[in-house]
Amino acid sequence: MNKLIWFILIVTGLILQQCRGAREIVRPEHSIPTGIEGMKEVCLSNDTIRTILISKAEAIILFEDERYEVTLTLFSKKDSIIYLSAVNNGFEIIRATVEYDSIKVIDRINKTVYRTALNRRFGFQSPVNFDDLQNIFSRYYLCDDMEKVKEDSLKNIYFEFEDKYIKKRIYLAPSALYMTKFEFFHSQSKEFFRGEKQEDGFTINSNFMIHDFEIKAGKGSIFYNREIDVRMKVNERKYSYVEI
Repeated sequence: MNKLIWFILIVTGLILQQCRGAREIVRPEHSIPTGIEGMKEVCLSNDTIRTILISKAEAIILFEDERYEVTLTLFSKKDSIIYLSAVNNGFEIIRATVEYDSIKVIDRINKTVYRTALNRRFGFQSPVNFDDLQNIFSRYYLCDDMEKVKEDSLKNIYFEFEDKYIKKRIYLAPSALYMTKFEFFHSQSKEFFRGEKQEDGFTINSNFMIHDFEIKAGKGSIFYNREIDVRMKVNERKYSYVEI
């Protein structure tokens, strides 16, 4: 499997919840204010959320005139790990984890385990880190950064983060508070990672590990504060290992 495809699958998983295709079935619906006040209420009423599980989420990926249909299972534990399993036609094609310092991918098709550092030892850092990916995955992870939230005249809200040389913004809709856009740009390396919500998905533009592609989300279910057993071991005699 092309390494671009497995990285795209990871990004798809991270953004899938924001596409609003997944259905929250354990949190009661209630009206909330708009803008920053609405975000404060969301954070206050959901401050016990520590894990998020998305089950049987359907996704269509459009990349280089190709169409990929997958069913995803995603699991995130706050400040710890993001896990993804992608299934096509009943067969698991990749299993992946993102942790603070690394990404690990098991390619079931080619019997290969890929590992890559998320933080670079030398040179400029990547435009995104674990915290950024976690914040893209769910608005609830943004609650620890309420001091960074701003609001424009239309009550659209955005979180603005400043790292050395890197500008980062995540935009949320004023009423439903789902993510509408994100931008990460490194002023020195010129690497960027951007996404914008479309009617039924997200369009991604990037020159960082992946290229432009589009995500369309289907049905799925979201559960909170459930634990799963994350298994990333393989038979070492049957798999090869590649450091990227």
